[in-house]
Amino acid sequence: LDRGAAPAPRLSRAPARPRSTMDALLGLQRLSLVQKICSELKNHIGVDDKTLAEFIIELAQENSTLPAFMRALDENGAEFPEDFASTLLHLVQTMAPRKRPAPSAPAASAAASSSSGPTERFSGLAIPNADPERLRKLEEEALGARAAVDPAV
Repeated sequence: LDRGAAPAPRLSRAPARPRSTMDALLGLQRLSLVQKICSELKNHIGVDDKTLAEFIIELAQENSTLPAFMRALDENGAEFPEDFASTLLHLVQTMAPRKRPAPSAPAASAAASSSSGPTERFSGLAIPNADPERLRKLEEEALGARAAVDPAV
């Protein structure tokens, strides 16, 4: 042992940046979409290539209409039938993760401090439960004529 030598430097990893739950969910949605496109490519043309699937996803996100998407595919050498291209475009449009913008602090505080009560915000839930006429009609509907004759039922 050479006591005079300096100790070997320790290689430390930079601490991982904490990811939010939403970022993780978006990542999982993206992986699911890539896997689904890979599956479709394997079923239709016999190619299971993750890079190709990601490229097709990018083309579909840049070209949101079927004619534009098919034109982009043709320009890049992918001559898919229209029904297959339509399926791919539809999958991307329905399964692609969409990052929702976080509400700004002033907008969030304005919404929280607004004077609208629960009746205005949740009008469907603000219907009174004790309307006797409505209750009678519902009972007649559910129980038939017995409800009108026998209130104990």
